[in-house]
Amino acid sequence: MPILPLLAGLLALAFLGLCSLAVSACTRYDAALLPLPVLCGAVTVLYVTALFNVLHIGLFAVAGGLLAAGVYCGVRAGWRAVRDAAGSPGFWLFVGGAAFLWVLFAALQPMFTQWDEFTAWGLAPKMVAERARLYVADPVNLTASFTYPATSLLSYLFQFIPGHFAEWQCLAAIDILALASFAPLAALPRARWPHSVLLFAAAAVLPFFFSTAPVGTASTVYRNAMADLPLACLFGGALCLYQAAGGRRGGFYAVALPLAVLAMTKDIGLAYGLIAVFLIGVDQLFGTQQPEGWRRLRVFGYRLARTALLAVPVLAVFVSWSRYTAAMAPEAGSSTVGSAQMSYGAVLLGGVRQLLGIGREARFAELMQTMAQALVSRRVCLLGPPAVVLGLVAGLALLAFFAAPRGALRRRVAAGFFASAFCFAALYLFHLILYFYNFSETEAAALKDYERYLMPFLQGWTMAALCQLGQCAAAPARTLRRRLGAAGVGLAAAGFFAVFAWRGVPTAGFWTRADSLYSVRADVKARAGVMNEVLDWNDRVLVISQGDDATRWYYYKYELTARVINGYGGVWWGDSDYSSRWDSDFMNLVESLSWTMYDYTAVCTEASLIAYMDEKNCDYLVLDRADEYLERDFSARFEGGLKADQPATLYKFLGPDAEVPFVPVATAESGVGE
Repeated sequence: MPILPLLAGLLALAFLGLCSLAVSACTRYDAALLPLPVLCGAVTVLYVTALFNVLHIGLFAVAGGLLAAGVYCGVRAGWRAVRDAAGSPGFWLFVGGAAFLWVLFAALQPMFTQWDEFTAWGLAPKMVAERARLYVADPVNLTASFTYPATSLLSYLFQFIPGHFAEWQCLAAIDILALASFAPLAALPRARWPHSVLLFAAAAVLPFFFSTAPVGTASTVYRNAMADLPLACLFGGALCLYQAAGGRRGGFYAVALPLAVLAMTKDIGLAYGLIAVFLIGVDQLFGTQQPEGWRRLRVFGYRLARTALLAVPVLAVFVSWSRYTAAMAPEAGSSTVGSAQMSYGAVLLGGVRQLLGIGREARFAELMQTMAQALVSRRVCLLGPPAVVLGLVAGLALLAFFAAPRGALRRRVAAGFFASAFCFAALYLFHLILYFYNFSETEAAALKDYERYLMPFLQGWTMAALCQLGQCAAAPARTLRRRLGAAGVGLAAAGFFAVFAWRGVPTAGFWTRADSLYSVRADVKARAGVMNEVLDWNDRVLVISQGDDATRWYYYKYELTARVINGYGGVWWGDSDYSSRWDSDFMNLVESLSWTMYDYTAVCTEASLIAYMDEKNCDYLVLDRADEYLERDFSARFEGGLKADQPATLYKFLGPDAEVPFVPVATAESGVGE
């Protein structure tokens, strides 16, 4: 167990907790409401400083700002007020859960396992931690348009050794943000602490509830660097923060911080941020107490205007990131969608025309039917299709409605449910349009990634419904309504736990050691470690691993401290004829297309390999695994020859004019993961 990062992380959590308590004591907000805006505020500061390439200064600004706020608020409020603020059950649920995860991950040392983590969502935090700058400004193995910076900056906040990156710290940081998003659900009066515990625990089970992993497989819930969990939790957490604290001006504007981070989580984060602003606006206009007479119009305008202000950070993040990536990597930016290269505006306009039946194509009609069937048949959670989730959320809304006292709180429940249902319908139609314009016919017909696209909204909506149920159950009401609210909270929590125990407990979860998943990772990591003693970030490397299905290539792309160059597929003989060659990522070199030993073949001779290395300005070749074909036909161009069973070797490329262009400079022996 790494003692220094472990202790540093616990001290950081203690620092965060003390600052939150001091601010809570000064503002009289429940301390459970503070971790989410504080963490999101820290990420926002890092984002601003990263845009100016002074990310390291951002860390000092975050630490200094929190220290100054904590000392000022603590002194102003006094010890007694700080002690009273520490009585928040939701705050201690967050602190205890965060400390538990940090210690657990430090002991188990979980690693990345999914392909997208090695090309984007795990590689980006690694580069930011090691280079202390955004990957767009320093592109090595990452395309600027591939990922947004929220998870990278959050991970950087918890990486305590400069220039060093630990995967478990990245995973723990993402999970701590999730716990901070759950904390507003537990921001209830101290006397309702059992409700706080139940709601926090139910929210923590939701990611498993919305998992569609096959039974008997290892779960990646709380153990992956993908942006799906932060997107769902920030969307739901922002709504919960508003419901729990939005009645006061400071609490209302604090929602802007998670909304800003939501917009920098994924490209769809802009839509989710604007949806959250819309839902808050509906609540402000129709779900809160309205004055009588002529003052209603003025209050209506005021609430509309301040709700619109919440959209400013969402749009500011979107615009600033777009301009930043366009300035730093103009070749990576794209304002078009799909193979037709249509603009986003043209896609939306064309989609609306298709929906209205104006010139509707047969494929769009088929997709409409497929999407309609998926609503009641495609599994998105442990209980089944989206229709089941809609029924579940409607049930939570009914419980909250009848538990709430008559008046504004009931209007809030009704307005929130119908507005959220409208947004879900709009999001569903939006993805229908995307399937039509942005996917191939085969992918669209299969509704590729359907579950991943809908899960963040459904999970966030369920979080908001649970929070609303808790707020209604805690509101002053008659004994019958109070008992109904308490029963509703208990029933909801028990239901989620029962489903989790029945169908959701994974064979291997984040609490288990998953060494069997890391055998190939360990092999590639050991080999890449030897080669990294020779390589530098500016070196360009082509990786060849015969028989690979891209797994080892992705691992090398992540592990090597160099620029890994994509390969090609098809036929190329080393001359100027490119007609039968297409861009690829990894390559399996074969003698002819009739040889079907490998998929994703690249017909290659020694002349074409040398020409391709020269064309791509490669400095090195990593020969991870050879075979009989390479031994027979390529040995003459490699110093010392080649053997089909030789260890992984790094070769220096001397250029096309050298008699022997490839000279070995590092050899990595390994016996695991084969």
